[in-house]
Amino acid sequence: MIPIVPIFIRSKEILEKLSSLLDEERLAYGELNSEVIIDLSEQKQTLLDEMNQLNEKRVNILIKFDIVDRKKPTEAEFKNWLSLQDSSMDNVRLLMQECETLLKKCKTQNNTNARILNTLQKRNKHLFELLQGHSSKNKVYTARGSTRPISSKHTLGRA
Repeated sequence: MIPIVPIFIRSKEILEKLSSLLDEERLAYGELNSEVIIDLSEQKQTLLDEMNQLNEKRVNILIKFDIVDRKKPTEAEFKNWLSLQDSSMDNVRLLMQECETLLKKCKTQNNTNARILNTLQKRNKHLFELLQGHSSKNKVYTARGSTRPISSKHTLGRA
């Protein structure tokens, strides 16, 4: 028996926690709470680091048992091998399916949070430009070909 069940169990736990953190992050964006956002980012990074370590461990086990190619291991090789196994591997199949479902959910949540963050950044940039008296309509080209705003003499900061 290949000792990968504990790896999938831990992966599932991590993905569930990551999903929860992504929900919290979305709420923190709504509240504009930067301290919570930074804390959640650190927690997410810790979980992702552990997930990467688990994946490396799983691949090394699969290589050790000659299930995947040593030089170029792929997920498809493992799935193909798993599909050929008897019902004793049903728990691994189920865990793998649950992990894939959770991973898709996390990716969707992460993409949603990225769109929210992008919107917040654009809004903040626009508000900052307004405070400085810049207008997106009043831009000139620099020597390098990029654009920069033309400062107005009537800024809120100078008023």
